[in-house]
Amino acid sequence: MTSTAADITAFWTAFAAQEPGWLDLSPGDWVEQANALLETHVQGLGLELQTQPGQGGVDLIVTAHGSVDQFPLAAQLAAAAPQLPTYRVSALRPRSTEPDFPLGMEGFEMSTTDVLVALQNDGGQVALELRLTCAVPAGFEEHAQHMAFIMVDHVLGEYDFAVKVGAVDFVDEATHDRDATWTPLADLPPVFDAYWLHTLGRTGLFPQGDGAWDGLELQFDCAVDDDGNTVEEDEEGDDGEGAEPGAVMINTSANAVAMRADLACALTLDLAVPDAAALAAAQALHEQAATLLQVPQLGILVLTLVRAGRRQALYYVSDEKLARQTLAPLLLREEAESLEVKSRHDPAWAGYFEYAAYLM
Repeated sequence: MTSTAADITAFWTAFAAQEPGWLDLSPGDWVEQANALLETHVQGLGLELQTQPGQGGVDLIVTAHGSVDQFPLAAQLAAAAPQLPTYRVSALRPRSTEPDFPLGMEGFEMSTTDVLVALQNDGGQVALELRLTCAVPAGFEEHAQHMAFIMVDHVLGEYDFAVKVGAVDFVDEATHDRDATWTPLADLPPVFDAYWLHTLGRTGLFPQGDGAWDGLELQFDCAVDDDGNTVEEDEEGDDGEGAEPGAVMINTSANAVAMRADLACALTLDLAVPDAAALAAAQALHEQAATLLQVPQLGILVLTLVRAGRRQALYYVSDEKLARQTLAPLLLREEAESLEVKSRHDPAWAGYFEYAAYLM
């Protein structure tokens, strides 16, 4: 069921009317009442209470429970909140201000100092290897790993854990990489940020000029091995005659702003290119669109793909509506007659790293 703006308005109206009656409730009971009310109007989200040391009032967090697909709805719900004298409303659970904390469940307790973390590149995201240094009761291993997941989410924050983190694997004393750098989870945030900036090159700054580009010649609809390399036959003995060639040009400079929270909308301009003249016209139009978006830092062209008689250009933009308005005069030209415009929410830049990862 898709929640609408009317559903969000109805929730906040009901919340403002009912919340004064919850003042004597414990924080746990308050959250239970608030989430029961939220569920009747908007599904897939939750509300949490947090207090910040030295600050008055209470932070009311709209969480998407780590579901990237629900991030836009969480932002919409938080943005629609009325003025609430007691609460500061924001979307997505932030990083814990005190990352050194214990967590107990069903009689078992461990701390963020009991979890060691090693970082690796995972196709543009950061892979985490986790190692528990505390004694875990027999048969409680999966439960302890679940607790570690919760801890990582609180230490890194909902956005970073859901978007920037890729694979998460647990290793033990016998199987862990002794050459890796292991950091206590309590100390992870600055280490994670340094890895993001220095190792992955995510400065967050728009590249100047045309940037650096690299290309790939690809075969689509063919059998590949685990590394993405074309193989001669698939398991059924197909000789790959149906393979379709394609050419991708990748803006490697765009890596600097990859997964920036305000560049989460993937916008594709797709044009028919039946001949060389049409291909040249499409390239010119795509480049002009890139200039219109990048000069005001509204968006950035990250790659182009020529395949099956069409040329696609993929941009990541901060505001889809404004981007479309900015490009509207350009896209009314005769050479854009075959244009198909597509958009999707893609904060992890999966559309970019699907190809850029081959160059990393």
